[in-house]
Amino acid sequence: MKILGQSIPTLALSALLLSGAAALSAGNSAADAVPPQDAFTPIERYGITYDKPRDIAEFYLNQFGLHRNDANLREVRHPSDRSMRILIVTVDEVEDPSVTGVQWRLGARFSEGQWQAIEAGMRRKCARGENAGEWTKSVCP
Repeated sequence: MKILGQSIPTLALSALLLSGAAALSAGNSAADAVPPQDAFTPIERYGITYDKPRDIAEFYLNQFGLHRNDANLREVRHPSDRSMRILIVTVDEVEDPSVTGVQWRLGARFSEGQWQAIEAGMRRKCARGENAGEWTKSVCP
């Protein structure tokens, strides 16, 4: 469906980026390189369970008209909770001239044979402004 020449997924992604609101690896050594939760703007978590952690990432990508093959997905063990995984989902090309990339940090917990997102945040890389090219929680100018 198109609205004023833009597709619904494009509008949804643009709304997310303006609102402020796949390689796969696992291991503890990568946890040191995982950005902290407070480097991301919190976003809505949904009470849905999944068979695999990467299914959570795919759900968030689909919410904004993106697919898993549009993103780089990295999965690492949580540094202090063995029942959790942290997923870093990065999309380097988005259809927004003010943004060069979007990144989600999703904390998933395993319970009763299913995975659920218990942490969810996003940040963006601005194309212009004082922090151009750097990850930020702020809305891009």
